[in-house]
Amino acid sequence: MGKRKYAAVLLVALVAAFGLWGCDSNNPTTGDDKLDVVATTTMLEDLVEQLGGEHVRVHGLVSVGADPHVYQPTPGDARLVAESDAVVMNGLLLEGWMESLVRNAGGERPIIVGGDAIDEGGLIRVEGAIDPHVWFDVSMWRKVNEEVAQGLVELAGDDEEAVEYIRRRQAEYDATLAELDEWVTARMATVPEGRRVLITSHDAFNYFGRAYDVRVEAVQGLSTEQEASQRDVINVIELVHETEAPAVFTETSVNPDLIEQVARETGAARVGPLYSDSVGPEDSGAHTYVGMVQANVKIITEALGGDYEEFAGVPVVAPEAEEGDDA
Repeated sequence: MGKRKYAAVLLVALVAAFGLWGCDSNNPTTGDDKLDVVATTTMLEDLVEQLGGEHVRVHGLVSVGADPHVYQPTPGDARLVAESDAVVMNGLLLEGWMESLVRNAGGERPIIVGGDAIDEGGLIRVEGAIDPHVWFDVSMWRKVNEEVAQGLVELAGDDEEAVEYIRRRQAEYDATLAELDEWVTARMATVPEGRRVLITSHDAFNYFGRAYDVRVEAVQGLSTEQEASQRDVINVIELVHETEAPAVFTETSVNPDLIEQVARETGAARVGPLYSDSVGPEDSGAHTYVGMVQANVKIITEALGGDYEEFAGVPVVAPEAEEGDDA
């Protein structure tokens, strides 16, 4: 049985089994009033934590470093969705098999789709397919921040304390993202124009390229499910020679073999890995969205000959570190 056919059969079985389970089960008693929210990606998991703080309990489906494009549901994930108060997802066809699980698990729950915040005209299409990687344009992530905050406010309902908290956090986080967007623009502007070429493993950085004036090329397509041909590899090798690109970049959630082949055959430095479809582990400094962006910009700027300076914008206060409502 082929890989995709097997995954489809597995998904149908899980949805059927846990759809029945979900109808007969209630959320577990936890002794608190926190909302149980499932997030499909690590970037959204961080966003919900930033917004909801002490008022939410966030459950991530995709683990740090894993690839949401090829995620396949597990019984534990199916139960989390069935018992959740809401699900936050990226949409724009990022989640693959996960989307069917989210939409068909037992019971009913709001589904907050961050990608709904992006106007049709703002989306990038590659060979007719929507590019879902909107988080690489920080100005777009500000819109996702607003969309998810509104969804959490509606979920909180008449809990005035939670609503006020979420709205305050949304405004504070938006200020941080605005500063971050300006900082990325300034850092990338220091890269000499002729060297502003970002060559990566898969086609995840189109929004970054458009927002910050960088040419972006990749060996693989938008989804890591798409297999690159040897012709694709040869095209990238030729591009490196043509542009005299000083470096090519690996990614944390993508097999590095092809981009390493490009580096070997061109003499370009193999740099990275960049964080693409996941934030980094807890001890990496890139375990939040803001940290992930900073880490990527540092790697890209220094590899392409730009002038890197640390981000000195409005600090992000982790929800658990806040000291009451006046923090």
